[in-house]
Amino acid sequence: MSDFDISQFKDMYISEAREYLTSLNNALLKLEKEPQNLDVLNEIFRVAHTLKGMSATMGFDNVVTLSHRMESLLDKLRKKNLEVDQYIIDLLFKGLDTLEKLIEDISLNSTDKNVPIKEILDEIDSIEVKKKTVISEIPPPPTLQIQQEEKKEEIKEEIKKVSTDTIRVRAEHLDRIMNLVGELVINKGMIQQLSSVYKIPELETAVAQFDRTITELQEEVLITRMVPLKHIFDRYPRAVRDISKRLNKEVELEIIGSEIEVDRTLLDEINEPLVHMLRNAVDHGIEPPQERVGLGKSPVGKIRLQAKREKGYCIIEISDDGRGLDPEEIKRTAIEKKIITLQEAKLLSEQEIFMLICDPNYSTAKEVSDISGRGVGMNVVKNIVEKYNGRLEIISKKHEGTTFVLYLPLTLAIIQSLLVKIEEKEFAIPVANVVEIAKIDKSCLKTIEERGKVFVLRDEVLPLVWGEELLNLKKVNKNNGDYGYAIIIEQRERKFGFVVSRLLGQQQIVIKPLGKILKGAKNFSGATILGDGSVVLIIDVGGIYG
Repeated sequence: MSDFDISQFKDMYISEAREYLTSLNNALLKLEKEPQNLDVLNEIFRVAHTLKGMSATMGFDNVVTLSHRMESLLDKLRKKNLEVDQYIIDLLFKGLDTLEKLIEDISLNSTDKNVPIKEILDEIDSIEVKKKTVISEIPPPPTLQIQQEEKKEEIKEEIKKVSTDTIRVRAEHLDRIMNLVGELVINKGMIQQLSSVYKIPELETAVAQFDRTITELQEEVLITRMVPLKHIFDRYPRAVRDISKRLNKEVELEIIGSEIEVDRTLLDEINEPLVHMLRNAVDHGIEPPQERVGLGKSPVGKIRLQAKREKGYCIIEISDDGRGLDPEEIKRTAIEKKIITLQEAKLLSEQEIFMLICDPNYSTAKEVSDISGRGVGMNVVKNIVEKYNGRLEIISKKHEGTTFVLYLPLTLAIIQSLLVKIEEKEFAIPVANVVEIAKIDKSCLKTIEERGKVFVLRDEVLPLVWGEELLNLKKVNKNNGDYGYAIIIEQRERKFGFVVSRLLGQQQIVIKPLGKILKGAKNFSGATILGDGSVVLIIDVGGIYG
């Protein structure tokens, strides 16, 4: 194909092929539930036909051959020469899986010759015998040259049309731009600090304009990095379907909020934790149909995957109506495996008990399988969530079900923060969960036996977390009547006051991850560099009040 350079269109082909395969996967799942739905069959046929045409133009013979053979089988289903049954559904899924391997081969090696397709082709051909149906011989796919001549100009025109509205940018370029914007934000802080020192009117005007421009640039760059959760959520119905079939369980998956957008980097990272928790929900959570009926439940287990936005966070919940977690069993297992002592177990709250399953040495599975039971899965989930300054919660009730809640930041690099001093040390607090700030007056402080000192704000009693105690800082200002300020934080439908000594103002900051040495440090989610070059730790407001 001397006049048609494949390489320049390869990335677009792969991207579009993956979208078509996702559509094909979703349509096959629907066909499995509605085998008589002709509209779904027509949609699957259309996708297979389009994929065949695209692949013929690009010269990928194996994709052409397999998609053509699947297209012919689908045509017989549409014409009622064959009936849709579970065997055919499984065969079409197998064909889909092979197509995905072929596209991955093209992505990595620019060829589809490394993936064998003879076995799946033989199975599709042998369906005539298995169904005892006389059907005409499947014609061979058209020659590559003919397909290329027919489609070449059409593809070129389509690409020209698409390029006027959208362009495809490599992810590493976006990452580089985001890093540069982060550096600009740090430089902006330095210039603002100089402006506040020298008080030059012209400089102050220029800095104000610079600030507005940087803010707009940052917002635009963040928007370009945002990707809908749909990109990974659409893969999960198939995964749940395959696992439930292997375990002989009946499971329905409900997905809500797939339109919510998160940072692309975060999207790539959370896929593995979500897959693990869905597998756990099917394997450990949902009981076998007979057991569910005996408990008065529907034989069909329900799993819900829900995403929503809340104050700068994307909250993802995975809940099931299965057997739930048994706190006593978790404690026994943790003690047996020497994760905690008997004395420590007596002091743990229910939430702390549930979090024990995230320990790398914890597992209650009787047998190790490729589905679950290696005892490291939930530890990986927790580590990935915390790596991005997020948080994991587990809510469960025995025999009623379990909910895993992931709190994840909508953006990863730049946030609005409140700079404060605790004693003589400077810290940053993300403002996303800050409700208000109140000066602490001695008359508003009360002591409750079980809760210690509390703060009464407009007749509302709020527990207090004292910054110097939490961070183990030496108290400099001895009792001089100044109790500082309470940063009122709302977290998980609970409110509390975080006590600081002084307020320094709001500022945009660039989040820098803590190094390996400080990775395990509690109460901090990262660090930032201020305009004067000083490094300030960012307090993890989600973790300071359990």
